[in-house]
Amino acid sequence: MTELETKRAAIADLLARIEGLDPQDRALLDRRVEAAVEGFDPGAPEPADPARADLQRLIRDYRDLRDLPGDCNNVRLAEKGEVFAPEDDA
Repeated sequence: MTELETKRAAIADLLARIEGLDPQDRALLDRRVEAAVEGFDPGAPEPADPARADLQRLIRDYRDLRDLPGDCNNVRLAEKGEVFAPEDDA
């Protein structure tokens, strides 16, 4: 699972808890996650509710990661040792 997929799954889990959704209803959760991510306002103040504040931080991290240009993403992967030179392939 990629870092982006991990963050999306965390958003889905938290949304399910906050909104009382069935965590097994993947279609509904996917729609809710998409709506939450696309409707996110980065300028909005942090909510007083700790769970909503966590959700806001997760969505911000997810969007930042998703919107990274390809070169920046490649640098992040290289720093983690996940990018190899073609000559390393056997």
